[in-house]
Amino acid sequence: MAEQTGLRERKKAATKAALGLAAFRLATEKGGLEAVSPDEIAAEAGVSTRTFHNYFHSKEDALLHDFNEVARALLADLRERARHQPIWDALRDASIGLHIDRRFDVATMKCREDLVKNSPTLITVQAGKFIELFTAAVDIVAEATGTDPADLYPRLVLGSALVAMKVANEHWIEHPQHAPLAEVITRTFAQFETGITRPITE
Repeated sequence: MAEQTGLRERKKAATKAALGLAAFRLATEKGGLEAVSPDEIAAEAGVSTRTFHNYFHSKEDALLHDFNEVARALLADLRERARHQPIWDALRDASIGLHIDRRFDVATMKCREDLVKNSPTLITVQAGKFIELFTAAVDIVAEATGTDPADLYPRLVLGSALVAMKVANEHWIEHPQHAPLAEVITRTFAQFETGITRPITE
């Protein structure tokens, strides 16, 4: 029974991934997600439109499937690391542990960023998903630091870490030849830890 359940879950994950890839591919080909319909995404992935709607509420959700998967992985790793690491170290190492540079190639990441930036609807949907991530993660940070999720401290720590992650990833995407992503993330978190009133000298 467990084996059948595992197989079923793997098939579901594969279908979701295929739909997400189809949404991305079509949006890239047509110059934006606005020009793509759920019917087209389903056909591109080789499933029915009904199947599409069983997995995603909208075409925006489908295109942002990778964001959801990364967020889920980050939360799971952070929750585990926060049990035995200082929270700032746990946030840094969870960010590195995502291995974004192995999950996606640079061209794909740039293209996905452009699609989101040029779509007000995608910006809104991604912002909502970011809020969901923040809400879940701040509970982990608060528990690890013995504070209340509504307090300033855990929200500031988490906000700083998420900004560091975003800046590090964007910098690496623009300059992948300069240094490995893990090194860029480590340097970015170190800058925050040192303080932002002065730069770290090499």
